[in-house]
Amino acid sequence: MNTKSLATLSCMLLSSAAFAGTTPIAPQVQPEIYEPVLISYSNVSVGYQYTSADFLGADIDGHGAGIGLEISPVDHLYFAINGSWSDVDAFDVDFDYWTGKAGIGGYIPLTENIHFVTEVGASYANLSLADFDVGTDDWGIYVTPHFRMKFGQFETHIGVTYDSNDLAVTEYSAFARLLYAVSPEMDIYVGANRGLDDNDAFEDVFGLQAGLRFKF
Repeated sequence: MNTKSLATLSCMLLSSAAFAGTTPIAPQVQPEIYEPVLISYSNVSVGYQYTSADFLGADIDGHGAGIGLEISPVDHLYFAINGSWSDVDAFDVDFDYWTGKAGIGGYIPLTENIHFVTEVGASYANLSLADFDVGTDDWGIYVTPHFRMKFGQFETHIGVTYDSNDLAVTEYSAFARLLYAVSPEMDIYVGANRGLDDNDAFEDVFGLQAGLRFKF
């Protein structure tokens, strides 16, 4: 083997050794970016509610309590259930007015902090004399298109509700709800609703609500 061949072989061996000792550079994997949902769809709310209306020409008032639950198992979808009870004073007679709703909702983010939401489901209502086992109940469907907006510590819900239940105090109503986050897990809220139509018995329906919402 001549000198030139030895030199070529030596260079090849040195190159192989250098390559074998070099640690390959792992490709850089970009971390997946998750956009947080700033608006809560998994929560429990409890609170006080007040309702006033004109019932067959007489002013009536109702005081009671409500509870609601929302659970979002996947993005853009949530389940909702809520109920309420009110002590209604009409013509110096006390009535118990119970309501319940169960439905499914979906939301479309228009921006990170503004969502368009629609909820649809079944509604139940029962009206009975407080001191007697006499009353009536009915079932219907409800649809609630609305917007949910989050600005800093404040969250706002604004929309309308349609309820086909014959015992609903109004078929169409507008509502607004303002929530303030006192902690990452808890909000305080106030709300109001106004009937948009009059039925055979109720007119000028107006309501106020206040309470707490616990997020999870």
